[in-house]
Amino acid sequence: MIRVHAVGGYNEVGKNMTCIEVDDEAVILDMGLYMDRFVALQERNVKMNEKILLSEDAIPNDAVIKKLKDKVKAIVISHAHLDHIGAIKWMAKKYNVPVISTPYTAEIIKKHYDGELIKTNVNSSYSLSKNIKIDFINVTHSVPQSAIINVETKYGSILYTLDYKNDTHPVLGKKTNIKKLKGIDDIILLIADSTNADEEKKTFSEQIAKEMIKDIMTGMENEEHAIFITTFSSHIARLSTIKKISNMIGRKVVFIGRSLKEYIEAAEKLKLVKFGDAEIIGNISRAKEKVKEILQNKNEYVFVVTGGMGEKNAVLTRIVNNETELKIEKGDFVIFSCNVIPTPVIQANRKILEQKLHRKGARIFKDIHVSGHASREDLRDLIKITSPASILPAHGDISKTASMASLAAEMGYELGKNVHILQNGQNMEIKL
Repeated sequence: MIRVHAVGGYNEVGKNMTCIEVDDEAVILDMGLYMDRFVALQERNVKMNEKILLSEDAIPNDAVIKKLKDKVKAIVISHAHLDHIGAIKWMAKKYNVPVISTPYTAEIIKKHYDGELIKTNVNSSYSLSKNIKIDFINVTHSVPQSAIINVETKYGSILYTLDYKNDTHPVLGKKTNIKKLKGIDDIILLIADSTNADEEKKTFSEQIAKEMIKDIMTGMENEEHAIFITTFSSHIARLSTIKKISNMIGRKVVFIGRSLKEYIEAAEKLKLVKFGDAEIIGNISRAKEKVKEILQNKNEYVFVVTGGMGEKNAVLTRIVNNETELKIEKGDFVIFSCNVIPTPVIQANRKILEQKLHRKGARIFKDIHVSGHASREDLRDLIKITSPASILPAHGDISKTASMASLAAEMGYELGKNVHILQNGQNMEIKL
């Protein structure tokens, strides 16, 4: 018997958590935050605990798998984004099982969680029991050592592809292991990333983002002005690109923000990248002397800061609100090398931030970014490559999962027969 429990990430983009029940055993896949609700709590300075986070719908409600608690053998994590790992801090210990992930993901998790961690390299496997084996298949997402999780059982394989992208020219790390995916011939279920299933295109390579950033930083008149860039703190490949291009135009790089510091230090510790002479400031309020020193030659630097989503306490927001020594002045470049996470609070915060930047006379460059999620045509290829018996759309609200279901229908699958749409709290048994 195999039953799939949709705990989180089936009603929204975020809060990802799935439980796979195999006879008398179970494995949890991911345990993430719903960033929209979590950011709202942060802005209210709420003291976080599991009860409050559950009441605000910021973490998955695992009451739906309460009866399976003693069956769970491990919590397996696909990658180091907060919508996949952020709830571990509050939820994982109740299961009294190890958290298994790739080494980079483990480095990020252990900064906020002191439970048992097991590290497994990408393109390697880990046996949970005689009946369940986990494969970590390399995938080119926007954070190092991301993995497609293959749950191998005696009944066949369940392929968990959150978050999926097939970048054939990655800036950092290896390409998605398509050869491995093609070699799995018994996929009974594909749990599919639906985030961009409604976008009728291919998601471009990270190389495109690299060229976009290069074009702005080398092709615009910027000698007399400071350059500010914000991107996702976990996007190590993008941060490496920014560092290289900054040095190319003769500017030094300053990374500012707690999360930037965490992700960069983890990457350097594992020797995935080397940022060399870049300045890294975790807390700008505690680095006033360093900031004053930098400001003597402000136009010789590129400032990489947190806050691309307009978060209240992030560095870019604080700079715009005149809460730091560092200021944005008329003519300064502000490059948003990120998209806006599609949730109401985050979209509103970002709009407010942009309005304030306009009032300061900044030159704004938006959407200098390529997604880490596959679009519709990439997902079509994924279905062709894996030929699953059934498909379960995930990582999206009903409009996104419905788009994934319609794509499957185009390829000969049938809703209710071998394409299934679940909501958080629901489950399905795979007919064997």
